[in-house]
Amino acid sequence: MIRLLRFIFCVLLLSGALFASAFPLNVKGVDTLNTTIVIRDLRLGTDLVNVNSDRPLIPASITKAVTTASLLNIASPDECFVTPVVALGTVKDSVLTGDIVVKASGDPTIESRFFPETAGFADSIAHALSVLGVKRVKGRIVIDESDFPDATTPPGWMEEDLVYPYGTRLHGANFRDNRFVLSLPSGGSSPKVPDIKVKYSPRKGRGVKISRKDGSEVFDVSGSRRATSESVAMPYPAKAMRQEITDRLASYGISVEGNDVKNSDQCTLLYSHRSPALADIMRSLMFHSDNMMAEATLRALTPGRTRKEALAEQSQIWADLALVPYKVNLVDGSGLSRNDRLTGRFMMSLLQAMSLGEQGRTYQTLFPRAGLEGTLKYFLAETPLEGLVAMKTGSMKGVQSYAGYLFDEETGRPTHAIVFIANDFRCSRSALKGAFQRLLLNLFVPQEQIETNENFQDNETRLLPADQEND
Repeated sequence: MIRLLRFIFCVLLLSGALFASAFPLNVKGVDTLNTTIVIRDLRLGTDLVNVNSDRPLIPASITKAVTTASLLNIASPDECFVTPVVALGTVKDSVLTGDIVVKASGDPTIESRFFPETAGFADSIAHALSVLGVKRVKGRIVIDESDFPDATTPPGWMEEDLVYPYGTRLHGANFRDNRFVLSLPSGGSSPKVPDIKVKYSPRKGRGVKISRKDGSEVFDVSGSRRATSESVAMPYPAKAMRQEITDRLASYGISVEGNDVKNSDQCTLLYSHRSPALADIMRSLMFHSDNMMAEATLRALTPGRTRKEALAEQSQIWADLALVPYKVNLVDGSGLSRNDRLTGRFMMSLLQAMSLGEQGRTYQTLFPRAGLEGTLKYFLAETPLEGLVAMKTGSMKGVQSYAGYLFDEETGRPTHAIVFIANDFRCSRSALKGAFQRLLLNLFVPQEQIETNENFQDNETRLLPADQEND
């Protein structure tokens, strides 16, 4: 029955009868000129829906689906970031006359809460020094970020986002997801972050508002002085990394004097930290919509070079795939920038190319499954499409987007690719999501099955979380 319905649907489409005269979403408050919907049958190469496919729109986090696809085209999913830690100098009478150097590689996973199996970075360094018999380090702990140029905030990121963990920028040295808990009003931090300051100003109301200028270590706090705590972004994660290494060495009975010493030519590898595989990192960033890890994925296209060079390499990858980036402009890897622009046509072309490519299967596993996983956990939950649709979501103020696939229940292969980008909508986010769910159900599920599905009928808001931005 489903196959018959899809055949009839395609016939109507080819005749130009379907969606020719009406916008396919039935919800008030949608800007029909700034909403793109493209749904393509990958087997036939025909579009079931094609609305505003050449309209350049702010894509939000579906940009991550572009970034991960780009890296999969030039790197093995089994590769990883490597961060070597060395002792520069000689060891004599339990004294290291030299520095301990962490050669940062842009690894976004060191002590990440998403990868607990890789914990123990500072402990591994301390253990290696104790094996060498070191009790005193005359030099310093150096976090060398020289192989990671221009660790700057991408253009178009809003200053109001930078104080929060989702808005942390990528550094050469990243540590504990570049986030910490700031205790107020004391200014204490966990983990310990040196040099931060808290500046208070009065504001009416019981709550607090926290802000921080780009590059500053001063947190501006306005509002109540009652004891509270907030999770915020580290201004400079290398400082927190150095502090934790110092504290861990002290727990092993190893002191660090911090003197300027002339390092000898002798270099001893203490520890080489290896991140999880790139495929695991990309799956985590897609499931959790992690902006910092997405920026690390972009920079992995050109290790040791600038963001501009990474973006140029990405454009070359698109050219190699015969993708035409008409009206496309991406300035970051995460989609947090308001300067980003994608079209439905380009996004669809990328999804189709990846479905045919060598890494297609790996790529498809990066997308959360509807009703089951990640940012798509509530979408289409307890409907006939639960688990059969896998998409990356995107949301920020005035933006809601989706990009991904519909899979065949029997073969597990993608049958359709789906792109949805809405800008400047005036309805609630839940109403917009509900309308898009209805569209997918009407396209791919027999009507009688929808009508008898009590979990969806007149109960869409239960299936959706509260309005959320910046996923």
